Amino acid sequence: MNQNLVLLLLIAFLIYCVCKLIPYAYKRISPLFSSKSPQFQNAELVRVLLSLEEEPLNDLLKLYKKEFGPNAAGYARQTYHKWKAGEVRPNRQTFNRLLVYLPKVMSFDLKCEVLRKLREEYCATGSYRLTVYTDDWKDSLTPLVTSIINRARTADLPKAIEEKLKWLSGNEMQVARAILAKSQVQESTNVVSALQQQISNVEALLVNTKGTRKVTHKLKLPYGTITLKIKKR
Repeated sequence: MNQNLVLLLLIAFLIYCVCKLIPYAYKRISPLFSSKSPQFQNAELVRVLLSLEEEPLNDLLKLYKKEFGPNAAGYARQTYHKWKAGEVRPNRQTFNRLLVYLPKVMSFDLKCEVLRKLREEYCATGSYRLTVYTDDWKDSLTPLVTSIINRARTADLPKAIEEKLKWLSGNEMQVARAILAKSQVQESTNVVSALQQQISNVEALLVNTKGTRKVTHKLKLPYGTITLKIKKR
């Protein structure tokens, strides 16, 4: 076999190897950049979990130490801010510990807080603008508020999250959902009730301040934010 033929066969073999390796390399690398990849979704869920309020977050980290030891807890605390900021992606073990294994030993209250945070992040919310007058604001505002309050009763997490976190569909969490929905309905109702006094203050401001024809006020409800432009006739 002459040298040219050997060289051609060698080149053909190298091309074959490269062609076989390219798809493999893509499958290994592409999930790191795809927003739909499992790694991205897991990192997002960990980020949301680490955005809990200070007290439940401290409870979570104490439980992490108790279950997985001081070394694992030390690493978690060191890496906490990087995970939260998205600078470092939690590995599969970290994700499983925080969101799969740890909930099995969480208190009911802590599970409720985690559920609340997940619902805030992943259940649909709306942003609305509405012009109302001081003499009929209730008539204008009530239908919109009612629809937002109803969302608190019917909101569900995306199926993909519930499939990842099986504990969310357990009987205990069904109770938690009902309690949380009732709490969020009451929270929304309280916000609107407090608006009565605020409207009175706005009306006085519009009467006594020359040149002021409207006041902007924002209502933040669990499943929607309403920006009100309040006017006096």
